[in-house]
Amino acid sequence: MEFSTEEWPKASGSGPPLFTFQEFHTLRNEVLSILSTYGTFGPNGKLRVEESVEESVDIWSGDATRHPDFYVVSDIWNFRSRWIRIESSTNLIRQPLLEELCMTLFPLPNWCFYLALGNGGLTVFADRILFEGEVFSGCCSVNDLYQRCAR
Repeated sequence: MEFSTEEWPKASGSGPPLFTFQEFHTLRNEVLSILSTYGTFGPNGKLRVEESVEESVDIWSGDATRHPDFYVVSDIWNFRSRWIRIESSTNLIRQPLLEELCMTLFPLPNWCFYLALGNGGLTVFADRILFEGEVFSGCCSVNDLYQRCAR
């Protein structure tokens, strides 16, 4: 469905409990595993999640690439984070990728992944995908979104 403020959970009131550093990076690591099926990711790899932020910060795995297909932001975690930003181009977005991202969020209602796609964007929740930008105008299904991305 088209992006609207009514569909976006409010950061201050509704929504799930806030992520801890460990929960955020565990989910981010899971997303990197999914993305690796569809292309390269970076600029940072998976983070070995330790008991504290200080212990975890410098322990990135070497599986990332410097010029990735999927640029996954790694430094946006804070106590209000409810999303992970992934930058890419529309031609890398596939229907199975969108479905896997939705399934990953199934146990986390109101959490999301934001796919910044240059000329549009997709906000992926467990039960819906919000689109924005002219490239997605008129879409009404995941297949429509995929068809627009494949152009």
